[in-house]
Amino acid sequence: MTTYTVVAGDTLFSIARRFQVSVAELRRSNNLTSDNLRVGQVLRIPKASAPSTPPSSDRHPPASQLLTYQVARGDTLSSIARRFGTTAAAIKRENQLKSSALRVGQTLRIPVKAPVPAPSPSPPPPPPVVNPPSFGDYLSARQQFLLRVLPDAGFRRYELTVPLPDGAIVVARMRDNVTQSVHMRYPEGILYPGQSTIDLPDERIASVGLTRQQAAALEFVSTHEGKYDAINSYDSAIFSYGCIQFVGAAAPGGSLNRLLINMKRFAPARFAQVFQRVGIDTDGTTTTVLDENGQVRVGDDAWLYIQRNIPLYGAFIQAGFDPDLVLEQLRAAHEMYVLPTLNARLQINVGGISISIPRLGDLITSEGLLTALIAIAINRGTGAMSRLVSEIMSTLAQAKGLNTAEALHQLDEYLICQTIADTTTDPRIRDRAQGAINAGLPFAKAT
Repeated sequence: MTTYTVVAGDTLFSIARRFQVSVAELRRSNNLTSDNLRVGQVLRIPKASAPSTPPSSDRHPPASQLLTYQVARGDTLSSIARRFGTTAAAIKRENQLKSSALRVGQTLRIPVKAPVPAPSPSPPPPPPVVNPPSFGDYLSARQQFLLRVLPDAGFRRYELTVPLPDGAIVVARMRDNVTQSVHMRYPEGILYPGQSTIDLPDERIASVGLTRQQAAALEFVSTHEGKYDAINSYDSAIFSYGCIQFVGAAAPGGSLNRLLINMKRFAPARFAQVFQRVGIDTDGTTTTVLDENGQVRVGDDAWLYIQRNIPLYGAFIQAGFDPDLVLEQLRAAHEMYVLPTLNARLQINVGGISISIPRLGDLITSEGLLTALIAIAINRGTGAMSRLVSEIMSTLAQAKGLNTAEALHQLDEYLICQTIADTTTDPRIRDRAQGAINAGLPFAKAT
């Protein structure tokens, strides 16, 4: 087994990418209980072909895990701790802070509690119910999710206990009235960063059309958006879910509706067991839900109903721990964001000469820049991403006198990414571009 000595700036993510293994494999090989590394630490690197599915004895996550969070204006250690259900002291200890002073843009490691194992094994789940349940059955099924409400100063905390089919349980800790976000529209909506880090085998990832590089790009995106079971129900999307925060509301694109359609099409038994069982379904176009009176709510009205009934969040959290349904998140991300990014058209102007690039993926090929651009497209849309890249490349090409499509291949892709990070005024775009650089991703063009 290969060994590697940690140097300044290394992360588990960047080391995993360097040696073409998963973060989960690195954790297992080194018995790590967090993602925290120290300079000089020697890590054992498993072979790239090692099985990525953990043995049954490792199915439950460690006692704690780390999230990353970038400090925004108005944040304090106490407010961040409340947001993630931890303590200011724990954050100070994890980040070796000597004081409580924070600066805007500072990146913090946030220790959060991992899923709690069940006290004893549960019996196998009942056979999947392929047909939608009848009125009454779904109300009983919803009682599996136990909600505890804890009033706090100016907001409420929630603890939702969710049973999983494999006998484990998870406790989702959430809060409402997310005033730290400028995007808050619904004060009763909650923030839940998620806990699920399921590691799917390469062959399953490839089955939905993703290459290893593209899967790595989505893993990077999830560090900005959330875990597979993450939920946000406070902004204009009404209800966002999953590793790239698929959105429920029709106006921002309704990508979560498409995800549920995929789940029902490609994993019907699991979809029935998790969603239809509690009255959530799709009519093939949009999402439906049965309310407590047996009435069918459709589209945005369905998402508003789900948003206001927090026990229903349990179905989405269950799905975030189900390998078949997690695979559908990757399939949907590939269809909706990875392929459109690669196929985006660029229109570059150099000194009055217009250069049309029919397909972005034919010009930009490095893992680092493609990862950043996929992340930007997911957050801001493919059109906004392609316009931004066209503008940046026009400026750089003009400075270097590159005025043909062939000459544009000479542009340094690291420089393109760094220019995006240095010049954009949108912090969401800047964070994703700079994040790809900080993660140590390679920017050499693919050969």
